[in-house]
Amino acid sequence: MKRTSIFLKSWVLLTFLTVAIMTLMYIGHAIISVNTIEDTYNKLLQEKITAYKDTIMIDPEDYLSQTSGVQSLDPELSYYIKIADQSRFVVQKPDLQGQSELLLENILANDEILDAIDGKVDDFSKITIEDEENNPLLLMVFVHTFELQGQAGMLVISYELDEFQAYELNAKSITLLLLTVYLMGTIIYYQYLIRHVAEPLEVMTDIAFKYSRNDFSKRITFESYDEISGLGTAMNKLGKTLQATTLMNREERELLNHLFDSLPAGILYFDQNFHLKLVNGPGQEFLDFWRRVDPNAEAKAIPHQFKEMVQHAFNTTSGSEADLSWSQRHYNVKVTPVIQTDLQKTAGVLIVLQDVTNERQLDIIRGDFITNVSHDLRTPLQMIKGYSEAIIDNIAESNDEKIEMAQIILDETTEMNKMVNNLLDLSRMQAGYIELNRQNVYLDAFFKHLAGRFENSFKEAAIQFSYELADGIEVYPFDEEKMNQVFYNLIDNAVRYSAEIGTRRQKFIHITVRLDDMLDKVVFEISDNGIGIQAESLPFIFERFYKNDKSRTYSKQKGTGIGLSIVKTIVEAHDGEIEVHSEPGVGTTFLVRLPFHSS
Repeated sequence: MKRTSIFLKSWVLLTFLTVAIMTLMYIGHAIISVNTIEDTYNKLLQEKITAYKDTIMIDPEDYLSQTSGVQSLDPELSYYIKIADQSRFVVQKPDLQGQSELLLENILANDEILDAIDGKVDDFSKITIEDEENNPLLLMVFVHTFELQGQAGMLVISYELDEFQAYELNAKSITLLLLTVYLMGTIIYYQYLIRHVAEPLEVMTDIAFKYSRNDFSKRITFESYDEISGLGTAMNKLGKTLQATTLMNREERELLNHLFDSLPAGILYFDQNFHLKLVNGPGQEFLDFWRRVDPNAEAKAIPHQFKEMVQHAFNTTSGSEADLSWSQRHYNVKVTPVIQTDLQKTAGVLIVLQDVTNERQLDIIRGDFITNVSHDLRTPLQMIKGYSEAIIDNIAESNDEKIEMAQIILDETTEMNKMVNNLLDLSRMQAGYIELNRQNVYLDAFFKHLAGRFENSFKEAAIQFSYELADGIEVYPFDEEKMNQVFYNLIDNAVRYSAEIGTRRQKFIHITVRLDDMLDKVVFEISDNGIGIQAESLPFIFERFYKNDKSRTYSKQKGTGIGLSIVKTIVEAHDGEIEVHSEPGVGTTFLVRLPFHSS
């Protein structure tokens, strides 16, 4: 499509209107000239009529009697003369002679003529009367009153201005026509501007506002190709670019927000007024935790430890790092100022929180493990060494004594071997090297066998052991050897952490097997009324090498702290889960949930 210029069109229309205005000005000037000519013409005409009056007044009776002088008058002129009771009206123009009475009546009925007659003064008046066909006639009328031989007389001379009237009417018609054309031109120009400028600009303005609200559903269409349509095309391209950019920015922002919230570290961003402007999920978790443990948190915007570090960052534009603790939880805190390069000032401060509670706890557990293993290995090694030396030095005099010492050496070696095997088993399991031999196991026989292994231990600790199987769960498919290890560890812990004799009316270990219909799982519940587990130890009870009683208050609590780690690993290998509930001085309950398999 060929491109046209809206400004060229506007220029053409404006030029047309300018020419129209100039024409009107010219006509106005012509009208002024006509008025000047009219004044001159009227003056000459009045002089001419006055001359006619003077001619008639030489012998008015002659003109009254029609005996002379009529031929000498102008054809456009008519006169009415009256002396006493005699009067005469003479019309020179042939096409008006037949309606002389009507003309005379209309002339004498005119208010200006009547005023002149009543005033008895010579007067010129320009009047308009109608003929018998109601056509207007423009007349110059002169009224003269006189007295002749004691008789009152009156002379009325009229001169028809038909040519001048026609000229005036034509001038008015032309003026009205040009004015009408001018008004039509302005209306057309206005409509043109509305359609080709105002309406497209209004549409583009509306679409621009939609763009500002990220609404790119509308596009601009044009019927012609000019500057306005070029602007619209540019806006369409801008809309497509903005849409693509907005979509890309939204995707990037969503990705950044996802990454931001997925960071394991808590992130807090504060401005100069210590207002929190940005926080991710772990950061919000820390704030919720801090408000729970700090009774004065409601009156503070941030922890006072943070405030000091943030203030230091604003004052020095340098970062800092510290390890802080709240209610047995440990955090590594890094504070970094965010500096505006162009203004060379700190706009805000970024705080990065790393919860290192588990790492600290693991460090403690590792240290405890070394201590435990060193202690648990030193004692049997010393016993093995002592009894071996006694045998070698023949301190044992009889064979029975030597056999007894050798048995002690064998028992201690067996315990050490069991400890090492447990460590190796745990390492293999947590490395993924665990194979399950699932078979249908009759649970009644399974728990009876376990009870037989602990028969002596139950008697020594005065513990009553029992188990209960719900209907329909007599058989369960699992790896019998591995699950035997699970329940052996749980029962062994219950025995070792049972209450002292005399502190309970009856000590017990009870196992219940039931079906959880809502979760569709089989629940193995192992309960005891032993000494329980401290609340601060519960989150770490399944960690490797963790021991509940590090002070070795109870001499019977032997082990490296890996038994429950092995238990958890085996249960999870069976697609199950394990949890513990305990109250110090009351007892402990372990819940093992395994998927239900209908037979």
